[in-house]
Amino acid sequence: MVHGSLLSDIIVAVDIFHHPIWTQKAPTTAKTIPFYKKPFHLARFYAAKTYAKAFPRDLFVGITGTVGKTTTTVAASLVLEQKMKVLSTVPSLDPILNIPITLLKVKPNIKKVILELGIEYPGEMDIYLSLVKPATAIVTNIAYQHSQFLGDLDGIASEKGKLVKQLPKKGLAILNYDDPMVRKMADETDAEVIFFGHDSKNSHVWAGNIKIENLRTTFELNYGVERVKVDYPLLGIHQTYPALAAAALGLSEGISLSAIKRALEQMEPQEHRLVALDGLNNSTILDDSYNGSPISVEAALDTLMRIPARRRIVVLGETKELGKFSEEQHRRIARALFRDRVDLVILGTGDANFIADELTVLGFPTERMEINCQNPQMARKLIKVLGKGDVCLIKGSRSLRLDEVVERVVKKKGARVD
Repeated sequence: MVHGSLLSDIIVAVDIFHHPIWTQKAPTTAKTIPFYKKPFHLARFYAAKTYAKAFPRDLFVGITGTVGKTTTTVAASLVLEQKMKVLSTVPSLDPILNIPITLLKVKPNIKKVILELGIEYPGEMDIYLSLVKPATAIVTNIAYQHSQFLGDLDGIASEKGKLVKQLPKKGLAILNYDDPMVRKMADETDAEVIFFGHDSKNSHVWAGNIKIENLRTTFELNYGVERVKVDYPLLGIHQTYPALAAAALGLSEGISLSAIKRALEQMEPQEHRLVALDGLNNSTILDDSYNGSPISVEAALDTLMRIPARRRIVVLGETKELGKFSEEQHRRIARALFRDRVDLVILGTGDANFIADELTVLGFPTERMEINCQNPQMARKLIKVLGKGDVCLIKGSRSLRLDEVVERVVKKKGARVD
């Protein structure tokens, strides 16, 4: 006879394979796993769940939000490694595979396990929380992404906020004060709350005097009356948020600001995540082709406008999985492009046509816009027009493979600008 608790766990685990995360996601995820291999992944999922129960909840840190999760995970690992042995999920692997694999790597000498919890579907957070219930939660931000499935901002916040709601009273919530949806999550937990952000009056850990210099970001990291200047290798004001979240986590573990500074200055840009590369004809390419969402497009545009340039060129693909919110969000991107008065806009197909239409309505010069382009057309146009001093941002959803365009227009593949 099967024990009731075991039977219940098996039923929950089997039900995972009927969830949309196995049937609807992009080709790089669990959708491509052959049917005959799924029992193996099911067994690993159940083994990870059972194994995680052997460890205290305060061993685990969960990180969620719309953007910045991977960078926060990497930064948090570097910070905590100043004091302890750390294990974290690897970048760019889907959480339905990543989390069980990581849990099964936990050893007694590991003092913290950092888990990136990317969420695309309703109920997906529940699945991950059935595996492990972290006592520390970090939430980066809430914005439109995967809205085709999660719905509006309230729906997105509700699903991701489950990580905060499940925290024990002795747990810790590290929340972005600058994001109103994240800030409200403080009311949904009895755990201790640490706010991070750019608001010096209301954030416990904050960044001040932020500057972009020589394709790097410098800022002052503040905690109480303490302050250190951080020469941060990542590019963009928005990139300070992962650093602040990681710093808050480090401070909660008794790590000094000087040690945190040392860790953050060891950060390296993740491939295709707003990396500055040497472009053709002495231009600069901002490769942000890993993924796209309206909030990350606006952040990338903000970064582009802060970099000295002869001309600013933007190559954009559509943002997928926005559902009924897609048209308005793409038109919002168009308004940002128009406001920033970029010199040339090259747009992809699909819902990127909403950007083109809105730019036309706003009166953007048609001679400075190429629309409905496939990747080869984008590359040919850039090869023709890129010149000395130009800065070109290339960004879009990962499935569009705009990294192929990047490869065509950089001097040497992967050559970062110093």
